[in-house]
Amino acid sequence: MKKNLMGSFAVLALLYKDTASINYTPANPPTGHLQNMHTNPIGSGYAANYGHAVTSVLARQTRRIIYDAAPKQYLDLKILSMKTPIQKDSDEFYYHEMGFGRDPIISDAITGAPIAAGQTQVIPILNKDNVSKDMIVVYPDNSRGTITSVTPTGTGANITVTAMSGETLPVVPIGSVGSLVLSYLSPVEADGMDAISVYTRFNTIERSNYIQLVIKAMRFGKMELHKYQKTGQLSNYLEMQRKRMWQQFRISLSNIYWNGKKGEVTLANGMKAKTAGGVYPIMQEAGSAHISASLATIDGALEELALSTEYGEFGQTRFLYGTPTAIHYISQAYKRELTRYTPNDDVAKLSLSSVDIGSSKIVFVPMKRFEEQSCFPASFRSRLFLLDQESINPCYIFPEEMGDTLNRKNGGTLQNYTDSWISATHSVEFNNPLASGILDITNLP
Repeated sequence: MKKNLMGSFAVLALLYKDTASINYTPANPPTGHLQNMHTNPIGSGYAANYGHAVTSVLARQTRRIIYDAAPKQYLDLKILSMKTPIQKDSDEFYYHEMGFGRDPIISDAITGAPIAAGQTQVIPILNKDNVSKDMIVVYPDNSRGTITSVTPTGTGANITVTAMSGETLPVVPIGSVGSLVLSYLSPVEADGMDAISVYTRFNTIERSNYIQLVIKAMRFGKMELHKYQKTGQLSNYLEMQRKRMWQQFRISLSNIYWNGKKGEVTLANGMKAKTAGGVYPIMQEAGSAHISASLATIDGALEELALSTEYGEFGQTRFLYGTPTAIHYISQAYKRELTRYTPNDDVAKLSLSSVDIGSSKIVFVPMKRFEEQSCFPASFRSRLFLLDQESINPCYIFPEEMGDTLNRKNGGTLQNYTDSWISATHSVEFNNPLASGILDITNLP
């Protein structure tokens, strides 16, 4: 047995040696359509680009999953959705704000000659609705007097101020409107009086908005839909189509939230529709603080904006929305000069999540979509919004709805297609826009 095995190995070795020694010369290389460059599936990009043939025998190699390449960072909607929306009974709603109820007394223009120092002064003012006799007022130098007469003059009034016993009112120089501001200390009453001089009623600010109807749909023919479901190479094509429509719909809601304008539009069929006002137009209409600054002064401008719009509790948290680029440069303004590293550091941490200036905490919220010109004008790329999020409430009449229309098979209609649709009603109630502000960067790269 052993001998036979050895003999077999010897024969195999001889055969291998002889085969290896043969000089094989193949036939001439194939030409024309027999070459590999012409063996491409239908729809081949290579064949189309370079003029080669295709064959139906080969299937096109396609990755079966569609990659989601849409920009993310929709943190505005995530933050807004944390608040319970307010359901309204009508598509036009009103809401009121009760202000502080106390205003300084603003002078009208003082012309001709200064108002001389003395025991009494007659001062022209603008806001006559905020003054009464027997109010103690305080001058900028902390001198004080009592209003003893109010004489209306058109839109304003002339008030007579009488100095405290033994004191003299200061000179009021010539100046434009608002050059003199008197503070209101308190009302005063003498013992034994039988009348009240200081009456007040606190005015409210009335604001309103419309609720906008929003709808979006996509359509698939009956045969088209069947082919996608049964023979499609991309297993998530229909799923991604539907999810993208939902996503784009909610982006539209976000665009309304930021930049919608309260008003009326005319549709293609001639019908009219209400449109909802958004954060930015409401702030513009209300006169919210708006500051422009260069990168060199952006940190100081942000602090000035925050300090000038503080209406909440001490240390209140507000949100600063801006592009990642704008947020990065604000972080640099605070960090670059003070950042320190050790020899073993591998990561340079150059960004901030928030700044705390004591009376306000400002949380940075990157908004990549502010760079997307299909959603916002180019000016939003360098615009930041400091928002008191507690004062903004989403509003609706009907909740979000979605569905598919009936077709011939299951609806008894003649429609040879199916519409997938999504709709909603959307608006915002923005209380006290003066507690929010806008910061524009004039030289953002």
